[in-house]
Amino acid sequence: MRRWMIPLFALLTACDARLESLAQTVHVFVPEAVETSGPRVPVLYLEKDRALFLPHGAGGGRPVELRPSELAALRERSDIVIIAVDSEPSPHAERLPDGRTRYVTHLGGS
Repeated sequence: MRRWMIPLFALLTACDARLESLAQTVHVFVPEAVETSGPRVPVLYLEKDRALFLPHGAGGGRPVELRPSELAALRERSDIVIIAVDSEPSPHAERLPDGRTRYVTHLGGS
């Protein structure tokens, strides 16, 4: 999973991510088959008020803003990395034993 960190940072830069607070949770879904697909894996980036699609991966060109019908069509694909940024800041932060901070957006059951 570590090899995804640099492409994810490149993606956030390419998409002009608007994270106002580090307390916002970023969810990343990576399908199992993607690990063997190589570096040009399609990425769907979801944030409040916009959805961007990178059909050739994080370093493969400019993001495309999708229309609702195009976004719905992506449901059929199983080869896409999905990155979703919560629109509301996390109400709770936990200090981990190694010194890092984990932000929890949804308290309670999963």
